[in-house]
Amino acid sequence: MSDSVVAGNCVICGHVSAMTVDPPRRTLARGTDPSDSSYSVTIVLPDVLLCGDHYHQFMSKELVVGWCDEESCRTYGAVGALSACGKPFVALKR
Repeated sequence: MSDSVVAGNCVICGHVSAMTVDPPRRTLARGTDPSDSSYSVTIVLPDVLLCGDHYHQFMSKELVVGWCDEESCRTYGAVGALSACGKPFVALKR
């Protein structure tokens, strides 16, 4: 995991981010046709931007960052919380 200071907004609360961390996994296989499991593409997930408070919660494992892969979202958030499209963020397993 690499930690660095970046400019942007925290994926959890929207406040100014203080740190960036690698996502729980960097790639995700996604089929171009959900009904066809024989073909998939691999997407590269962006870094996770966190404010100071959420960074400390993430590092102490109090916060689990998840991903919504719905086409209208494709963003990070707290696992179990609802994304903008109304579906819950799910944990990315390594």
